[in-house]
Amino acid sequence: MNAAARLVHQGTLPRHIVLVQMLTRQQLAALTLVMFMLFSALSVIYVTHLTREIHAAYAQNAIEQNRLHVERGQLLLERSTWMMQARVQRVAEKELGMIIPNHKDVVIVHE
Repeated sequence: MNAAARLVHQGTLPRHIVLVQMLTRQQLAALTLVMFMLFSALSVIYVTHLTREIHAAYAQNAIEQNRLHVERGQLLLERSTWMMQARVQRVAEKELGMIIPNHKDVVIVHE
């Protein structure tokens, strides 16, 4: 016999206290199901919260991606402007003192 049964049998512990404190299998199963249901509900709430946070971060990153795409386009345009042949030739002539050689001055070297 377990301790509670011995106490009831001896008369030390009244039967109604034992019945209140001991759960039947059905009550234990119901309690377990309620606990799993609460855990499941809290899990759904937590996952929903995480999903909303991730979606907000995704939207923010999409905005940043669009901004960076526009900036890249502007930088490519600026680079093409700086690399225009006429500008390069003008800078070479004015700042570096370079000139385009005559055809007579051009020497072709063959190996």
